[in-house]
Amino acid sequence: MQILIQRFGIGELVWGKVKGFSWWPGLVVDWKTKTPRQSLRRVEWFGDAILDCVHCLKLLPFASFTKCFCNNSFASLPTYKDAIYHVLELAGERCSKSFNSTGNKEEELKMMLDWALGGFQPTGPNGFAPPVSYDSSMSDYQPPAKRKYVHKGRPSMTQEYTRAYVIPYVCLLFVSFVNTADFCLSCGSTNTDIFHPLFEGSLCLKCKANFTETLFRYDEDGYQSYCTVCCAGLEVILCGNASCCRCYCRDCLNVLVGAGTFEKVKEVDPWSCYICLPPQKYGVLKVRQDWSVRVQEFFANNSAFEFEPHRVYPSIPAHQRQPIRVLSLFDGIATGYLVLKDLGFKVERYIASEICEDSITVGMIKHEGKVEYVNDVRTITRKHLAEWGPFDLLIGGSPCNDLSMVNPARKGLFEGTGRLFFEYYRMLTMMRPKDDDDRPFFWLFENVVAMSAHDKADICRFLECNPILIDAVKVSPAHRARYFWGNLPGMNRPLANSHNDKVDLQDCLEVGRVAQFNKVRTITTKSNSIKQGKMGPLPVTMNGKEDYLWCTEMESIFGFPKHYTDVNNMGRGQRQKVLGRSWSVPVIRHLFAPLKDYFACES
Repeated sequence: MQILIQRFGIGELVWGKVKGFSWWPGLVVDWKTKTPRQSLRRVEWFGDAILDCVHCLKLLPFASFTKCFCNNSFASLPTYKDAIYHVLELAGERCSKSFNSTGNKEEELKMMLDWALGGFQPTGPNGFAPPVSYDSSMSDYQPPAKRKYVHKGRPSMTQEYTRAYVIPYVCLLFVSFVNTADFCLSCGSTNTDIFHPLFEGSLCLKCKANFTETLFRYDEDGYQSYCTVCCAGLEVILCGNASCCRCYCRDCLNVLVGAGTFEKVKEVDPWSCYICLPPQKYGVLKVRQDWSVRVQEFFANNSAFEFEPHRVYPSIPAHQRQPIRVLSLFDGIATGYLVLKDLGFKVERYIASEICEDSITVGMIKHEGKVEYVNDVRTITRKHLAEWGPFDLLIGGSPCNDLSMVNPARKGLFEGTGRLFFEYYRMLTMMRPKDDDDRPFFWLFENVVAMSAHDKADICRFLECNPILIDAVKVSPAHRARYFWGNLPGMNRPLANSHNDKVDLQDCLEVGRVAQFNKVRTITTKSNSIKQGKMGPLPVTMNGKEDYLWCTEMESIFGFPKHYTDVNNMGRGQRQKVLGRSWSVPVIRHLFAPLKDYFACES
């Protein structure tokens, strides 16, 4: 008798039999290293991200929810409950199904279960079928955090040297015959080019390029992809401080701190890294007292390009200042308009290009129709600019999907969504005043720090300036490192928080909820980005139990008013998505504040 084997394509949601457990939800992913037998599938299980090779006869379609869902496992196994949440979250996204839960995860999960047990209406199971061009490397599901000790099964970026020849130099360093500034901390070369931004010492030109590309590259668990010292390393140890995301490789610890350090540190749990520990010398490794400032200097000056300084506009006398006119590209949830109004600017016109319906809804409702939406930036012509303008300020940050080093399938600046940068450049070219026009014109472009060096260099060439790096962690409870290019006055001045900024997580929480950390990691559009630390603890406790951040709390972390995204019955997932793509309000306030010397403000 011939047994009919179901196909189960890549990207399909399934149930599978796991030894010792009930049916478990999973995602069919592609085979990276071999061609399997036709009857086998590679499945990534939700909840723990373990990959298994499973026979098709042991899989069922996810549509068999009522048959496979286990109430006992749901009530007794937190991992199973977490798996159900994440698989239904992904299914809901594919079906464009929202769950209005007022930020409460338990309520949202109950709505998800009602939807699933009711047959996934109105789309039915066809709604969560994988997209035609599905790429499993871009899965919406993220695996859990790494263990404390990790062996990275991938090459160390572009470094081709061996650390063996470092040892003779380090021996000299230990006996204080030479200065650490004379050597590259990463490879030991004496041909140094620039200071190491975190530790006392230097970097050579080659290691500088590698450092630039990888320092702000993070894996899905939130930890750095490579060693904090050398930005390389196959074997790394993770800092045990839940607020820290740094890791250190075997070579750096054994060579720079002392022989056998790596093995000793593996036995310490939790282990605090050399940036978290009190500042002192560990072997030859000593953290810079001003490392947070030096990091900004490093990234602000790491371009090989030198550009003419921006045109300087003299301040406008108060009685001559006019209301500001703004064109915002890739506007998101109207952060620019919100900040301008908070600073007291009179806004004559704010035209926003945005294609996300949820983001448009937030801007329209919260600003009572005063934001004018024009949809896709690619449809804007010179004629439109002439009709709408002239503009005083152009702002925008094109999508980072194909620029971010975190995305293994990124296409770069000249393909995919990366090309949208050139739409910003096109607008900037058409809007810049002529040389004989003294009218002040300002512009600001933002994008992710974790981009390749050549993409960053290309952006610099087109915009004819180097960026500044600003991390929102100084003025908010969350890390959010971003590059900003532009000609705003005083862009490179130090970032300082105001008395209104909420810089600790506890300040953003609702009554009765307790922060487990002062700072949280970068909040993205992914629900798993809320988790903290190597074991994935949640950042908040309530009634003695861990909990996700509520929507109002995420809004406060970004600097938005409470309930800013609470429109159109949007669910928690939708609200996190629009927030995860937005700017940090205190950072934009810092950048826009000097414009008060040029444009009219409310009395």
